[in-house]
Amino acid sequence: MSKDLMAVMSELNLSADLDHVREVKEIACYGVMGNPALVINGKVVAVGRVPSKSQLKEWLQAVKKK
Repeated sequence: MSKDLMAVMSELNLSADLDHVREVKEIACYGVMGNPALVINGKVVAVGRVPSKSQLKEWLQAVKKK
C-alpha cells in the first residue's frame, strides 16, 4: 500500500509525512483491529484491505482541497 500511496501523493504534488506504525498500543488508539489500515489526518479510512490507487487518489484529493 505504501508504494501506491507515495505514487498517488507524487501525482497530486502532495507532500506529507508517511508513518508506518507497528506499535500495537499506538494502533489500538485508533480503534483499529485489523491490518493493513490507513489513517489520513487522524481519521481511519481503510482497515483490513488495500485500497485501490483510484480510492487513494480520491481521499487525498479531498484532503488537498481543505
